[in-house]
Amino acid sequence: MANPFTVTLIRHFPTQGNRDKKYIGWTDEPIIATGTVEKIPRDIVQVIGSDLLRCKQTAAHLFSGVPYTENANFRECSFGDWEQKTYNELKEEDSYRNWLDNPQKIAPPNGESMEAMESRVLQAFLETIELLNDPLIITHGGPMRFLLTKFATFEKSFWDWEVLHGCMYTLNWESKEAILEGRRCTSFSVEHLMENERM
Repeated sequence: MANPFTVTLIRHFPTQGNRDKKYIGWTDEPIIATGTVEKIPRDIVQVIGSDLLRCKQTAAHLFSGVPYTENANFRECSFGDWEQKTYNELKEEDSYRNWLDNPQKIAPPNGESMEAMESRVLQAFLETIELLNDPLIITHGGPMRFLLTKFATFEKSFWDWEVLHGCMYTLNWESKEAILEGRRCTSFSVEHLMENERM
């Protein structure tokens, strides 16, 4: 008989760079004041996620005292030379416009393509599934959109997923084997852990 398997994905709380609409893929910024945060109604014994400060601080805020396992493969896409810049600062650059047309294959200067990010995130995700039961993962907008695009119950394009800061997606499968075989989940739900978060 199959053993149901759940994966919980949480996007980190916002940073000042997020508020300023900057690219902060691998920039290691702290989170800013979060206001009221919803409590998660279940016992958590371990959290895994990106090694960047904003994810670790989010974990500490939500799960004080719970062990946190860092995995750099859960990082956001690296925007290379465009880190800490905004659309308005980059929009006249040919390389930036080319990237906007095909971010899957084209990488920012000294950064990585979306395809490269997705490959390492999938590796980290499947390794986590192998190691942990019902894992809770704290990561970034890009990795979460990718995992939802690949594993949610229905097909939806990458940018059509709404992944707000502090949102929590819970995905359910009939078994661990179903995930490792690449099958879509059987159901999912989303909760918003921060009030008035509409970034």
